[in-house]
This record gives sequence, C-alpha cells and structure tokens, in this order.
Amino acid sequence: MIDNLWTHGSHAVEAWESAPLPELIIHVVEHYHMQARVLMARLENLAAEAVLLVGEEQPGLLAIRDQIERFSKDFRAHMTMEERSLFPHLLVPGSGGPLELMPPLVKLLEDEHRAETGLFLRLRTMSEAHLPMDGARNLRARLGHAFRAMEKSLQGHLYLETQVLFRRVF
Repeated sequence: MIDNLWTHGSHAVEAWESAPLPELIIHVVEHYHMQARVLMARLENLAAEAVLLVGEEQPGLLAIRDQIERFSKDFRAHMTMEERSLFPHLLVPGSGGPLELMPPLVKLLEDEHRAETGLFLRLRTMSEAHLPMDGARNLRARLGHAFRAMEKSLQGHLYLETQVLFRRVF
C-alpha cells in the first residue's frame, strides 16, 4: 500500500478528508499534478545536463536519464488518465465512462501508484550511486534536491489520492 511506502503527516490529510469532493479533486489537479509536471521537467533537464557535462566519466548517468524519462512519461500518462477519465466521472457522474468501469480503473490507478513509486525510489538510489560528489556545477546536489522535492510532492500526491480520495468514493 502507498501508506506503507512513506510516512505522511495526518494534519494535512484530515483537512481533505472532510472537504467537498470537487475541492479535493481541484486541489489534486491544480497543486499536485501541476507540481509533478514542473518537477519532472526539472529532473529531465538536470539529467540531460548531467549526461552532457560528465556522461563520459559517469556512464551510469545515461541509464539514470533514460529512467527519469520513463518515469516522467509514465507518470504524465497516469495523471492524464485520472484527469480525463476518473476525475470527470467523480465530478459529473457518467462523464468519465460507465459506472461499472470505475472500480477497475481505480484499482489500475492504485497499481500504477505503487509501480511509479517503486520506479522513482529505485531511480533516486541509482542517481545517488552514480553522480559525482562535486564538480560539474555540483550536479549531485542539484539532482539530489530535485529528487527530494519530487519525492515530497509524490508523497502527498499519492497518499491524498489513494488514502483519501479513492477511499471516499470507492
């Protein structure tokens, strides 16, 4: 379960457990989905920069860059599926597809949450092992900061969807 992957403070969750459903969905999209897109672009740019600057000395950076691109592509597709299928149905029943498709869709989204979380955590570990400690404009520190920002955002995002939103409606 997502709640076992990271600990999450209960104070923010409590506020959303009782918030109107449209406000919760709007918050997820306007805050977490937007933030994820920005942070993934930052990670992709930093990984590309790392390959350009020190890729010859650190061949593992190519694999990191490719995995960041894979994670970002998969997670963008995941968020788009939520925005085009699940969330419209929750806001206006019937608009996101037939009602009987919603529980299997939520199960698929929960499975993707687990898969994306695992990929992200492996990716962060790979980057820590392959980035130089210093030099190259301190790529290790910059990428490390970007990974921590993405992890914090994912923590709140996936927990809020899986443990609050999905539990409230299914």
